Amino acid sequence: LLNTPHLLSYVRAMLVSRPSHTLNNSLIFMSERPRKRSRKYRAKRLINSEQFWDLIFDLIRKGQNLPAISKALDVPYRTLWGWINESDENRQRYDGARKEQDEMIRLKILDY
Repeated sequence: LLNTPHLLSYVRAMLVSRPSHTLNNSLIFMSERPRKRSRKYRAKRLINSEQFWDLIFDLIRKGQNLPAISKALDVPYRTLWGWINESDENRQRYDGARKEQDEMIRLKILDY
C-alpha cells in the first residue's frame, strides 16, 4: 500500500506518539489516562497535517479503498471517515479523488 519510501517514513513519523504535554518546560496535568492523551495528541497532529490529507487522497486516486488506508495508517476507519465528513473541503477532496479513481478503473477496464 505505502510503497513510496518518503511517504512511508512520513507516516511512521506521524504515528509515533510523543508525550510532549509541556508548556514552558512545566508539565501540564490532564485528568485522562496517558494512553488516551497520546491518542488524542496523535489524532490532533494527523487531522491538522496537510501532508496527511494529501497522502490519503493520493492513495484513493491510485485505487486504494478507505478501509485499507485506515488499516495501513493505524487509524480507525470510523475516525478517518468522520474526519473526512467534518470538513467540507475534505469531503470535496474525497469526492474528487473517488471520481478520479472511478475514471482510472474505467480506463483500465476499457484497455482490456
